[in-house]
Amino acid sequence: MSARAGFVDVLKCSACGALDAGPREICPACHASALSPEQVSGAGALLSWTVIRRPPAAFRAEGAYAVAVVELDAGIKVTGRLDAMDAGGRLGARVVLAENRNGVPIFRLA
Repeated sequence: MSARAGFVDVLKCSACGALDAGPREICPACHASALSPEQVSGAGALLSWTVIRRPPAAFRAEGAYAVAVVELDAGIKVTGRLDAMDAGGRLGARVVLAENRNGVPIFRLA
């Protein structure tokens, strides 16, 4: 499933309704194997972020980049990147999904 603009791909359990960032085959809440793709709003709050200044070889051409943990308004935590290296220095800052690049959500300050 390809995410619509402003939406993040997650998994939803059809047995209990729990959302999960995945990937996985079994629901961590109820242990059912009834997970299916779901799209949720890419708006949320910045929980944590760090700058990778010396990227691994596979990402060296990209230079330094910021990795973030975002708690989406849907109540699920996802890991992605920030489009700017400086997140304004504020944990809890509002962010929105800017784009999905190779399956990785890229967030920007709202």
